[in-house]
Amino acid sequence: MSEFKLRTESIKDDDIISLAVKNENDKKIIKSLTSSEPCLLEGSRGTGKSFLMKISQINLEKKTSTLSIFISFNISSLINTGDHLQFYHWMLAKTLRALLNKLRKKGLSISNYSKTLLSNDTSENEETIENNLKTIVKLFENSYNKRTTDVDIDTLPDIEDVKEAIKEICKENDLDRIYFFFDEAAHVFRPEQQRQFFNLFKDLRSPYITCNAAIYPGVTHFGDSFEPIHDCIYEVLDRNIADNDYLEYFKKMVLKQADTSLKKNIKDQGQLFNTLALSCGGNPRILLKTIQEMEKFNTSEVNKVIKDFYRVKIWSEHTELGEKYKGHQFLIDWGRDFLEKTVIPTVIANEKSSIYFWINKDIPETIKESLRLLTYTGIIKKLDTSTRSHGDLGIRYEIKYGCIIALDSNPNLYSTELLKLRSIRQFTAFGKNHSDYEKIENLSASILEDEQYRESLESMLSKSINVLSLTNWQKARLIDSKFVTIRDLYGLKEKDLIEKIYNVGPVRARIMMNAANSELLEYISG
Repeated sequence: MSEFKLRTESIKDDDIISLAVKNENDKKIIKSLTSSEPCLLEGSRGTGKSFLMKISQINLEKKTSTLSIFISFNISSLINTGDHLQFYHWMLAKTLRALLNKLRKKGLSISNYSKTLLSNDTSENEETIENNLKTIVKLFENSYNKRTTDVDIDTLPDIEDVKEAIKEICKENDLDRIYFFFDEAAHVFRPEQQRQFFNLFKDLRSPYITCNAAIYPGVTHFGDSFEPIHDCIYEVLDRNIADNDYLEYFKKMVLKQADTSLKKNIKDQGQLFNTLALSCGGNPRILLKTIQEMEKFNTSEVNKVIKDFYRVKIWSEHTELGEKYKGHQFLIDWGRDFLEKTVIPTVIANEKSSIYFWINKDIPETIKESLRLLTYTGIIKKLDTSTRSHGDLGIRYEIKYGCIIALDSNPNLYSTELLKLRSIRQFTAFGKNHSDYEKIENLSASILEDEQYRESLESMLSKSINVLSLTNWQKARLIDSKFVTIRDLYGLKEKDLIEKIYNVGPVRARIMMNAANSELLEYISG
């Protein structure tokens, strides 16, 4: 079966445009991301937020009047110092460092006045400023391992000086504005990080700066000073299986990366492809992943991969969140039990509702939190917040299509029936006093304290690399070379692999390291 590129960070910029498939909502999102207004893009993992931000950045790069900078905060989970504004300061240092790198790469000038504004020690030497920023970033990012309690941030500039410096840089270089694209905006299990991120997001607003960021549904904490309705354009990346162009859209997406054999199979066995595409519930990465896992493109293999992924793997991934973040474990486990043992069996028994259910808006906060975590892993999707059932207002959810058909002995056959039955107007309702709520309704809403989080991070770093979705060959080579845990793997360079792993040259080392880092950072970031 074809080898697919599953993550944006593993795709070269030159290939991004050629692999892109855009529907009307995608085009609308790209338009928002390239406008002068700040934009937040919400979507579950694997839906393509980073991909659309990259396309937007590439489009902006074609203009000589703008500068665009892509910054990932995916290792925010490793920051652990005594600074109560540690995340804000790390983000600021990382952002300014990326700005200076981009200016130098583009050959753009920066005056001594701007340099002075970007350095709190009044330095006019660009190399000194960049070294100071590099040191601060590195100290923060190594704080998880070295127990750093203090990072000297005296050289960091005031945010108003940063905006003034960027204004001067734009005037000096005939730039209309500078765009910052923030990927993996903040760790979803550290609400304080998220609040600090949105403070910086809002603080950077100016006529010369536009900030865009990718966020997750349900688990984002904006803080008291940031209001999404008023402070930004808010876009949602959602590919609805009810859309008329849904199946054709995903077919085009897969064909962009498919080999000749797979293209022929998709053409000859369209119903099998449709089953896989519907099962992913609008998530491109899941679709590509399930196709990639198939040995042959036939009915028995499609049924097998659907049962394996949507009965086992997707639920295991959700449960693992609780094992990684102990402060949320009870909520995560309850949410899985509620969906698997109560909601899904009831929905299936009620044929008219097919894949939809409704929850009264007045349920306890702990129940809402459990459901939010299920939207984060993509098992359910929130459709709206004000649907009426028997006179009461509530929230309507969609269960991932694959999780429903996977329970049948013949998922592909059942899919053809379910697609006809499915109607968003028909849903199974769960009131505000359902008996299942009693188990956790009195539990205080779960937010990890720093000490709990540090324990969770330590537990993750000590786990075997076998938890990562690397190939068996990659895992074997790493383990043979004494790279056994996630801590051993984090921070490795290509040269480390070339030196220590037999028969691995620069090309294979680069591929292997990119794959390992992508998996490792996604595992750590939740």
